[in-house]
Amino acid sequence: MRILSHIRKLSILHKLILAFVLITLPLFSLSLYMNELGKAEVQTQLSNTMKSQIHYYSLSLQNEIQQILKNQQEIVDDEQLQNLVGMESILSSYEKAQTINYLEKKLKSFKESSAIIKDASLYVHSLNDVITTANSSENTVTKNSVKAISQAIFNKGFPLASLNERLYINLKSPRYSVSEYSDEKESIILQMELSADGLRTTLQNFHPNGETVLFGDTWAVGSHTDLMLFDKISSQLDFNQASESLQSTISIAGINYLIFFEKSLILDTRFLFIIPEDQVLGTLKSYQNWFWLLIVSSLIVVVVFSYIIYMLIHKPLRRLIEQFKKVEAGQFDVSASYSNQDEFGYLFRQFDKMVRNLKVLIDDLYVQKIRRQHAELQQLQAQINPHFLYNSFFILHRLILNYDIDSAKVISENLGDYFQYVTRNAKMEVSLLEEVKHARSYVEIQNVRFSNRINAIFEELPAQFHQIQIPRLILQPIIENAYKHGLEEIVEHGKLTIRFAATDEQLRIIVEDNGSGLNESAFNDLTDKLNQVENGGESTGLINIHRRLQLKYGESSGISIAHSSLGGLLVRLSIPIKDNECQQK
Repeated sequence: MRILSHIRKLSILHKLILAFVLITLPLFSLSLYMNELGKAEVQTQLSNTMKSQIHYYSLSLQNEIQQILKNQQEIVDDEQLQNLVGMESILSSYEKAQTINYLEKKLKSFKESSAIIKDASLYVHSLNDVITTANSSENTVTKNSVKAISQAIFNKGFPLASLNERLYINLKSPRYSVSEYSDEKESIILQMELSADGLRTTLQNFHPNGETVLFGDTWAVGSHTDLMLFDKISSQLDFNQASESLQSTISIAGINYLIFFEKSLILDTRFLFIIPEDQVLGTLKSYQNWFWLLIVSSLIVVVVFSYIIYMLIHKPLRRLIEQFKKVEAGQFDVSASYSNQDEFGYLFRQFDKMVRNLKVLIDDLYVQKIRRQHAELQQLQAQINPHFLYNSFFILHRLILNYDIDSAKVISENLGDYFQYVTRNAKMEVSLLEEVKHARSYVEIQNVRFSNRINAIFEELPAQFHQIQIPRLILQPIIENAYKHGLEEIVEHGKLTIRFAATDEQLRIIVEDNGSGLNESAFNDLTDKLNQVENGGESTGLINIHRRLQLKYGESSGISIAHSSLGGLLVRLSIPIKDNECQQK
């Protein structure tokens, strides 16, 4: 309900924009959902494709290495090699040389069979020598180095191992540690060193935009010579704890990367592919950007269309409303000219006609009402002028007989001021300071009359309220009412206070006593009369003052009553401050 209340307060332009947005929002939401759904589906397909490619490539590399192992086994099982190992002691030097030449050619052919093989070396224990394809000027292969590599591979338990930053595939016969059986004359070690450049070239062929890394526990070969990105990712992810395959997204230096990981349990190697997310999803993101651009453009169209509607409908309406407000404020010399000959043109012409008719009616009705209210105000003032005349001279006469000259002086001075104020009919309104002085004169007279019975406390009027203009005779009758109906029967300890309180909008004059007050029935009856808009018949006392204040200031002013904390009745007289400030200016 609160939201509907706020919507009702919006201008027509805002309501039009809101209506268009509410109409198009479901369409935009559905389009956005479909776009996100399609994006997710494409992402899934791309990820599955990438994982399939990685698996295929990893499997291909694994098959190639297994083929190398198979070829190694064929060489180890070669009949001439076995004859050399088994019958070395009975072979002639010529036969040995022929067999060694044969094996060198065999190793060279084996090396050239794969781009990832750098060198092939064959250690024959019976010869106590190494047959190798390695260039002696670049790399010296000895039986000790071959045995060290063989031992490292044996300890690792996998055919592929790293030593001194080089990768080797090893096969030996028999298959146990050479270090433990160094006297075994039939020992054969066939060792292949893998080419880092060959592996790098192979990895580069996997994907042109990403970075591919083949690595183990202590080594890594990448499609890029710089493995800084791989090192950063390895510091954040523990690949040793990863499953056989992994897909994830990771942020490095503010750039999101998609990573695809697969582990080979046969070779104990790991295959990692790294690619910036924008390289894979860039097209999808561009589609999303175009979609958001479409939404923004649609909203701009909505705003522009709403503004056009605003210019055609809302602006003339607002102009017409402004003219109505001027008429409401009492300005009847307005003219709502409108040049277009459309529906608004008709409204504006009828508005001008209506204002002219109102201007004529004002003279006949409104002015007459003002005069009637003015006459009624004069009548109401005349009703309360003689309230205090009946017993004033009797009190003065009694004081003179008792030779109470000081009290008689107070009575005579204040009585003169009192009647001078009451009988001065030329001014319909006076300053609040004058009204308070008049009421204070009345209280001074009553203080002499009830000196032993009633204690009256009259606060000073704050200086900022001295010049407030009010109708005459609104405060003294309230005080007189307190004496007459509340305190007159009190024998002793009577209390009467007159004080002032102000808010941002009103000045309140509060009169309260500890007299007998009103019973509940009389209290409710008086409250009902004060709340009535019109009071027929004779109006006196509080009702009289209440009507006069509301005739002048409106319904926010007037008199209200309450039960006093002193025990009697509290009368609160409210006067608007802002209205008086405007009048003074």
